[in-house]
Amino acid sequence: MPNQLSKSKRRQSLAEHEAVLAALATIARHEKTTVMALLRQAARALVLKKSADSEVAAKLRAVVEKMAPRMPARFSTAAQVARFKRSQREFDRALLEMALATPQEIQRSNSLVPSRQAIRILNFDQAHA
Repeated sequence: MPNQLSKSKRRQSLAEHEAVLAALATIARHEKTTVMALLRQAARALVLKKSADSEVAAKLRAVVEKMAPRMPARFSTAAQVARFKRSQREFDRALLEMALATPQEIQRSNSLVPSRQAIRILNFDQAHA
């Protein structure tokens, strides 16, 4: 078994994993949150750090965009619309937090009206008179 003892392999023992998880559990209790929330926070921080490089950010954006919520062809109930809109907002928030998109890019992708076209409100004065 010489290859298992190779210096080039990085093996972490179960004790090391348990120590890290115990430390996370203590931090989570102190901050009144969950270990999973801390792990999510750390994962997003890592993506944010890596997305500082524009090439890496483009690759990450391509992968993440595949996970975007897809609008169904037809909504049957208002609850389905609300669920889709909530998942879309959560996805957009994650893109912003990880610096994979700018607010302008998100607005452009979610908007029915192109940003170069002026928005007009008809009869605004009558509705609010």
